[in-house]
Amino acid sequence: MSKKVIVFGVDGLMMPLIQKFAAEGALPHIRTMLEQGAAAELLPFISAWGDVNWVSFLSGQSPGTAWVGQAIPADNARNANLLYQLERNGLRAALVHFPESIAAPAPHFTFSPYWGRAEPCPWELYPPAVFTTRYEARRQARTERSQTLGWPPSSPLAYHDKGLWRPLNPTDEKNLYRLDYPATGKTFLLDCRHATPLIRDGERGTELVPGRWSPWLALGPDEDYGQVRFYPGRYDPEHNDIEIIQSQVTLPGRMASDAQLGKALVGQLGPFISQWAVKAAVQETYIRSTYRDAEDQSLWLADSALYLTHQQGYALWIAVHHLIDESHHLCLGQYDPRSPFYDAAQVPRYEAVMRECYQILDRSIGKIIAAMDDDCTLLLASDHGAVPNEYMCDIHRYLARRGLVTLDAQGRPLAARSQVYLKDERGGLEIFINLAGREAGGIVPAARYEAVTEQVLKALGEWQVLHDGQPRKAVAWALRKADAASVGYWGDHAGDVLFTYNTGFVWGTSRHGEDICPVNAPGANHGPQKPTAETEHSANYGVILAYGAGIRKGYYRDRLQRGPHRMTDPAATIAHLLGMEHDALDGNVMYDFLTRDQAQ
Repeated sequence: MSKKVIVFGVDGLMMPLIQKFAAEGALPHIRTMLEQGAAAELLPFISAWGDVNWVSFLSGQSPGTAWVGQAIPADNARNANLLYQLERNGLRAALVHFPESIAAPAPHFTFSPYWGRAEPCPWELYPPAVFTTRYEARRQARTERSQTLGWPPSSPLAYHDKGLWRPLNPTDEKNLYRLDYPATGKTFLLDCRHATPLIRDGERGTELVPGRWSPWLALGPDEDYGQVRFYPGRYDPEHNDIEIIQSQVTLPGRMASDAQLGKALVGQLGPFISQWAVKAAVQETYIRSTYRDAEDQSLWLADSALYLTHQQGYALWIAVHHLIDESHHLCLGQYDPRSPFYDAAQVPRYEAVMRECYQILDRSIGKIIAAMDDDCTLLLASDHGAVPNEYMCDIHRYLARRGLVTLDAQGRPLAARSQVYLKDERGGLEIFINLAGREAGGIVPAARYEAVTEQVLKALGEWQVLHDGQPRKAVAWALRKADAASVGYWGDHAGDVLFTYNTGFVWGTSRHGEDICPVNAPGANHGPQKPTAETEHSANYGVILAYGAGIRKGYYRDRLQRGPHRMTDPAATIAHLLGMEHDALDGNVMYDFLTRDQAQ
């Protein structure tokens, strides 16, 4: 047998809820990791969102070196990161549904990289959807928001709105509907003339059982055409009130860097989905379909981890599951007393959604624990946590009011007339001086560089809002690039000024034109806020739990006494567990996690 490491990454997983639900007995397998393994909190980099921190986690290097921008991988060999070190040592990594902002060319393997771009995903044939006979009513019921939260401003994500309603079109025969898939030439008939709906594929009929997804149905003669499945929702044919949820349809032949291995995975484990149709939110009628969809994805990931490490010889497997982060965004704002929308009477409803999402994760962890061999180490890790939103901040409008940015009529910055700017792909917490001779169309003379930098720092320090009659600062800290080494930023890609928002402040835009104002809807966030943001019930820290080969038992690192581990430390520890040097990595081996023989 050979040494191997499985990293089950979880977007947004936080220690306060792990400890709460584990103490309740709701997470038996994660509790095993806590009691028979080692655990600690991880300090995220800014921005405290997945793209920055997962790249740093896997590369073992700080964002100033490792992170160019979303969907823009750095050069592994040039940086000599963990993936390059694995290759040099004859070892391979498998990245499954991991952010595409880090490249993993052969001999490594990638499958369904997390797609974060605006354009359509090339391996998605059809997005998940809800077919409905009430399409116009559903479409008109969409909430028109006066605020959008997220970065970049053109692509807000904080509400996790999906908007995937599709009309259910009738045939000439009553209670018989068409489900057309023109990309493959396939048509199913939805037969609603019976006590339960049927999906008809020629002469074959598949009954849609309440509370269950149907079996996967082929859209063509082989797996390259994709497969689809359905979940029954409202079913009242007499009043033409029918809704059917359709899964995402993916194309196996386009998802894998090694097509043969990718087909073997899908052939053995079934289709892989990367998203679901319904939000993990209390108000959603069909949230059970999401629980089942997300659990199937989570178990698929667990099975692929075991298959690729234990049968295919990969030394490192890493993936990211996103359900828990979605539940935090949509439920933490009504669960945490720090939220302006807190209502104690409603807490159990929102807590129940988050607990269910944590239990889905727990069952997948149990599957891995039950099957991993004695040479395997399991890491359960996250990139950040979350805390409730209180105030919205529009950085472009604020800098415009301070004379540093010029906006057009729609409130968008005009680069050619602005002294400073922010990059969409860099996370919204880095300000670049529009320097002549360095930037295309730069307008700030070199002699004015320091003066403009001072203006920016002064402006950020003075940005505030009245909270209960007292001034409250929007920005926790702001640093020149030359001083940003203390937060892990240096190199060509970093901004000239780096900053982070205070606890409860979130990036966004408002139709009313404020640069800062209370949020008008409940929610939680992580990306813009300082990595150390926390309340009594939630925290922005990431987490790491370790179990198995080389890991000491029953150890918890006290962050208040010893500090958290850093986001680059797991890569150095993985290298150590696999018997490799880690001199080129920025992180430190987490020796306090290791058994005495491993720590030497």
